[in-house]
Amino acid sequence: MNEKGISEKELFAELGSFSNADTNFKKVFSSMCTIPHPVAVKAQQQFSLSNIGDPGLFRGTCEMETEVIKMAAGILNHPDSKSAFGHLTSGGTESNIEAVLHMKNRFSDFSPGSSPDSGSKLNLIVPKTAHFSFEKIANLLGIELKKADIDSSFRVIPESVESLIDKNTIGLIGIAGSTEFGECDPIEQLSEIAVKHNLPLHIDAAFGGFVYPFLNQSQSNYNTKFAFDLPGVTSVSLDPHKMGLSVIPSGILIFKDNSVLSSSLDKIKVKTPYLTSRYQSTLTGTRPGSSVAATYAVMKHLGVEGYQKNVAYCMDLVDHFQKELKKIGLKPCIPPAINIITVAVSSESDKFDKAAAHEKTEKIRSQLLEKYGWNVSATKTIPALRFVLMPHITKEDISELISDLKKELDKKTV
Repeated sequence: MNEKGISEKELFAELGSFSNADTNFKKVFSSMCTIPHPVAVKAQQQFSLSNIGDPGLFRGTCEMETEVIKMAAGILNHPDSKSAFGHLTSGGTESNIEAVLHMKNRFSDFSPGSSPDSGSKLNLIVPKTAHFSFEKIANLLGIELKKADIDSSFRVIPESVESLIDKNTIGLIGIAGSTEFGECDPIEQLSEIAVKHNLPLHIDAAFGGFVYPFLNQSQSNYNTKFAFDLPGVTSVSLDPHKMGLSVIPSGILIFKDNSVLSSSLDKIKVKTPYLTSRYQSTLTGTRPGSSVAATYAVMKHLGVEGYQKNVAYCMDLVDHFQKELKKIGLKPCIPPAINIITVAVSSESDKFDKAAAHEKTEKIRSQLLEKYGWNVSATKTIPALRFVLMPHITKEDISELISDLKKELDKKTV
C-alpha cells in the first residue's frame, strides 16, 4: 500500500482499466448469470450499508428478506408460503452446503448413538450430473457421495437412486435445471422414494427455479413438478442472480417448514452477544442486505408476468439457435428442456474415441474464444459444446456465433 493515497481521478482511471479487463456479457454464452435488471442495481446501491446478519439494526431489510422467502415459496408451489422457512445466501453452493449439513444433523437426531458401519461413512445420494458444489460438501462434511446413474436424457434414474440407499444414507438430491444440460430430474419419483425411506430430499434448482415455473403452456416442460407440491421435497435452493435477474451474490434456501430440520437448527445456532440478535443460525455471519433489497425489488417489479416474458424471450432464443444450427447441419445432443443447448461438434470418426472427441471439442471452444471472442463452455459428461441462452443474448449474436462456428468446423484441421 502506498504511504499516501491517490486522487479519486487516478483511482477511477485504475478501476476503469480493471473493469475493461473483465469480460462484458456481449459474447458470453457460457455463464448462467446475466446482466441484472436496472431496478435490482438501484436497490443494491440504496442498501449498500445494510447487513442482514445484524437484523436489529436493519429491520427494514429483514422484513424484505421475509417477504422474498414468501414470494419464492409461492413460485415453488408451497401450500402455505407463510410457514416456509429460509433465508438468502450467497448462491447455490452455500445453499447446498447448508441443506446437506441439516441432513447430516437430522440423521443423528433420528439415529441417536448410531455410527456408520466400520470402514464406511455417512453418504449422500446425488445424480451423476450434480453440481460440483457437492464435491466440496462431501469434503467439508466428511461424507461419501454416491452417484446415481442417468438416462439418455441425462436425468437421474430413480431405480438407481433407490438401489444406493443404505442405513448410512442421510438424504437425496434432485436437480431442476442441471448445470450441463438444463434437465429436470424425475422429482415426483424421487419424492416417492424419499417418503418411502423417510429421507430428506433437497432440490438444487439454482438455475431452473426461475425458469420452470414460468414456462408457457406450449412448452413440453410446462407444469414440471419439482418443489413443495411434492410431499417428499424438504428443501429447495434457487438463485435470483441467475434467471431471477438480481445482482451477484443472491441465493435463496427454503425449507418446507421448521419441522423438517428437527433439532438441527439448534446445533448450528450460536450466541451472538455483540449483535442485536441473541443468536445466529446461518452459515455466514455478515450477509449483504443489498442483495436482499435487489432481489426484493426485481421480484416485486417483474411479478409473475415479467418472469414469464423473460423466460419466453430465452426460449425464443432456443428456437432460433436450433434453426441456425440446422443451417450448418448440426442439432442439439438432446432436445433442450430450457435455455441450455449442448451440441456435439466432433467428427463421426471420433464416435468411438471419447478422448479424441473431447479434445476436438475443446479445440473448437478455444478457437471460438481466441479468434472471435465467444465465451462458450464444454460438457464433461459427453463431448459437446454447451451454450446458455441468457437474457443478454440476441438473435443477431446467435447468428454471428453460428457463422463463426461453421468457419471452424469447415477447416480440415478440426
